[in-house]
Amino acid sequence: MEAEQLTKPQAIVARLTEFLSGGKYAPGDQLPTEKMLMQALSVGRSSLREAIRTLEAMGVVQVRHGTGTFLMRAPEKSEILVPLAIGGERESLLRALDIRRALESHASALAATRASDAQLERIRVTLEAMEETYRREGTALKEDMQFHLAIYEAANNPLFETFIEAIRGQFLLFFSGVVASSDGRGTSSFDQHRELYDAIAARDPEAARLKTLELLDHVEDDVRSFGKH
Repeated sequence: MEAEQLTKPQAIVARLTEFLSGGKYAPGDQLPTEKMLMQALSVGRSSLREAIRTLEAMGVVQVRHGTGTFLMRAPEKSEILVPLAIGGERESLLRALDIRRALESHASALAATRASDAQLERIRVTLEAMEETYRREGTALKEDMQFHLAIYEAANNPLFETFIEAIRGQFLLFFSGVVASSDGRGTSSFDQHRELYDAIAARDPEAARLKTLELLDHVEDDVRSFGKH
């Protein structure tokens, strides 16, 4: 997707992603000051802070108040620039959900048959971290992504991580901008994640596939609901 087809917030996130993916910074490194980033990217303070919040929700950076912003993982430009179908943001996300259903349901089914004990433990740990953050804050976008990443890894095919992460990046951009000011929408599927873990841990691929589809039905409901406001 070319830069001119992105919304302004997406374009700024894309520029920050490109800046961070140049190899100059490694996970754990502290990023330049806010003023230096504003100058490097030629953006205002509010736009930069919004972009950083988006990347924080995606697990790319971590803001430590009083200390600074740190890189948590190397970002991929494809997370932001995935070529979704042309159209309004809501319509593009709904089209992308068709692809997510096919990929993610199969990844979950494979995880149920291929996951090692260590991979199952990682899924459990990320689930509990997500549940704790959700109970405390009412949302857990970053932790949700880590939970699903653990499932993709357990499918033991790195292409699932590559393709699904690229598509999910657009959804994180969408939800990170609306959940904070919502009336509870955007969080309706969190309770079902434990059922997905249980299906994978029980080595039941069909149950894992169906639970994933159920979770994505919730995502579709939220996208449609947010799109009306």
